[in-house]
Amino acid sequence: MDGLLPIGAFSRATLISANTLRAYHESGLLEPAVVDPRTGYRGYRVAQFGDAAVIRHLRELDVPLAAIREILAARDPEVTRRLLAEHRDRMLDRAAHVERVLRTTGELLDAPEMVTPAAVTERILPPVRAFTITREVAENDFAGFLGEAYRQLTAVTAVGPPGAVFPAEYRDEPVPVTAYMPAADGPTLLPGGRFAVTEFTGPYREMVTGYRSLGAWLAGTGLAIAGPVRESYLLGPGDGVTEDAYRTEICWPLHLTEE
Repeated sequence: MDGLLPIGAFSRATLISANTLRAYHESGLLEPAVVDPRTGYRGYRVAQFGDAAVIRHLRELDVPLAAIREILAARDPEVTRRLLAEHRDRMLDRAAHVERVLRTTGELLDAPEMVTPAAVTERILPPVRAFTITREVAENDFAGFLGEAYRQLTAVTAVGPPGAVFPAEYRDEPVPVTAYMPAADGPTLLPGGRFAVTEFTGPYREMVTGYRSLGAWLAGTGLAIAGPVRESYLLGPGDGVTEDAYRTEICWPLHLTEE
């Protein structure tokens, strides 16, 4: 392999570990100039130092491998600027999220009673007729799915706020989520019955506070969650209010644990 560097020397020269270089080869991100068909040894050219440096710098910024692959394939400054601008926006969103988590954590440690601040009432709710759309959705995609579903349901003559139904058991994997729009002629009947209800005010990302309040209320009552839980979006996107003013009614169906 004259004029080539073996993987060990290339690794030392670029400060990228040999294991990482092998992974980059397998993913097609940075392929060796030559692979010996007999031994499998990889050889790299000095000209590949540039690509290796680009990859190393972008990975320090946590730029996804798919974006780096696109940058290297395009070798176009406009493509690079666009992809890095998109990544910068994601990083700013992440930084804002970290700030919110730190602030909330500090508040909860200073005032533990704020873990479950929302009032909970027990109500008998009537059945609801509605038009519905159901899909298997992961938590990170809830907002996107619901927004798309409500756009599809805009032709419905609604008789109440839109809502969604989620499984009683929280899961990490995708779960069936039903978006609904109440309507007098709706083909689906959402069951009524005995519910624990709380109203949460604030951004959807902080709605866990309302769920904790319901859990705290449920403890020791002798009651259990009887089926899928329901969220009713009293005020939300499209209502001309800020996220802090969003109002969501969270409803847990109930039954006695011995039932």
